[in-house]
Amino acid sequence: MVRASRILRLLQADAELQPLVDKALEINALSRLCGDFLPPELAQRVRAANLKDGQLVMLAETPAAAAKLRLLSVSLCQFLSKRGAKANSVSVRVQPGAERRAEVRKSPRKLSPQAASSLQKLHQGLADSPAREALKNLLDHQVKPKPGASGQPPPPAPPRRGRS
Repeated sequence: MVRASRILRLLQADAELQPLVDKALEINALSRLCGDFLPPELAQRVRAANLKDGQLVMLAETPAAAAKLRLLSVSLCQFLSKRGAKANSVSVRVQPGAERRAEVRKSPRKLSPQAASSLQKLHQGLADSPAREALKNLLDHQVKPKPGASGQPPPPAPPRRGRS
């Protein structure tokens, strides 16, 4: 948060950016108020995107989240107006792909056996250096020893469940 407040101070120092900063802060405050009102599961799936002429534009990750938000929009407007917000209506839009971007985790890429072998040979041929250490670190994460290769027996297989 220290970094964010520092960036905010830098942006606020520029007079030309002040209207933009004010608008962003207003939308952020509305977003927090919406989060206070909405059920937690729904609040995680929506966010305030804009406020124009009293209309709060909300973005939903999925059509289901958008439908739930539309059902709560009148109550949400009343809640916001009781707290002094300038929103008198709520517009809901689905933002395609927002859910996938949040849930998709990049799986670590694995080296092919040929690439791993070539990098191991390169590592053995390099003199002590930061590059050699970095290559060793990469290889340590990529090349896992096979069970039993370290002289220890492989772990026992889990019991199989079958029908009697």
